[in-house]
Amino acid sequence: MDLSNIYQRIIMQKASECPNNNQFDSDVHLTNPTCGDDISMASDEKEPNVENLQVACDGCIICKGATKMMLETIQDKSADQINELVLNMSKMMTHEDYDEELLGDLVAFQSVVHLPIRIKCAMLPFKAIYQLINGDDINR
Repeated sequence: MDLSNIYQRIIMQKASECPNNNQFDSDVHLTNPTCGDDISMASDEKEPNVENLQVACDGCIICKGATKMMLETIQDKSADQINELVLNMSKMMTHEDYDEELLGDLVAFQSVVHLPIRIKCAMLPFKAIYQLINGDDINR
């Protein structure tokens, strides 16, 4: 079986598990008008983690899959570790050297690099978590 097919199946499965029915006042709300992706995040603590993070995501399979996989990856990570994850994801999307081990299953989105219009879909949850932690947008 082709590795890209495996990655596609992983992304589709994770997209079906993405949170989307939360009703809360968001601290960060981002959209991707090109695809219709919409993500909201809130945290009641200065350093967001899976336990205190509220997320609602609606959009394409790539955005929803990236959101769910990001949430799984940031579990038990500090704000600095999450920022490093975001930076590496951004590097992967821009054809720069990145830490594949740090990204783990998120390398499934490597194929998105060949679809430039879909990069925004994959990066939206990462931009949102970065903005939630740092109060501003990632400069990549």
